[in-house]
Amino acid sequence: MARGSPALHAAGKDLVNRLRRLIAFLAGSARRVETRTGITNAQLYLLRRIRSKGGRATIGELARLSGVQQSTVSIVVGRLEKAGLVRRRRSPRDGRQVQVQLTREGSAVLARAPSPPTERLIQALSALTPANRRGLDAGLQALERALGTQAMEPSMLFEPGVQGPARAGTLPTLSPPAWSE
Repeated sequence: MARGSPALHAAGKDLVNRLRRLIAFLAGSARRVETRTGITNAQLYLLRRIRSKGGRATIGELARLSGVQQSTVSIVVGRLEKAGLVRRRRSPRDGRQVQVQLTREGSAVLARAPSPPTERLIQALSALTPANRRGLDAGLQALERALGTQAMEPSMLFEPGVQGPARAGTLPTLSPPAWSE
């Protein structure tokens, strides 16, 4: 089929519309999180990861769970700390380690918070069959190459001013591990 053919144009229009709907859904979900909680999607995502670790976690653990670099997590945690939702404390077992602890205020935000878009996206991806995930991954890689975005460093969704480098091949940790075949 030729590049300028009407069928290809229609297929491209359908793909663009699918992407528009997905982006609008994620952006709308992120706005609802901010309206309801006063914090961003990325901040809520990290609060939920801290709670899942018993109310305390290291920056390294949060980075692994989120699929981003420690520097990115550290910036977002700094914003949470400034808001009084977490505090940093030296580990009682290893004084070299700093733990991020959920505060009462952080727990209160979690109690009224909807599911963050990042979590919903991961759940939806986890529900796909391995074949569909591979196909989606291949298509997204091709789109990245076409747009020239494959060298861009991923950031946490909807966290302004944070674009941290991700380790090659890093994906958020899923529970249960849904990425396995």
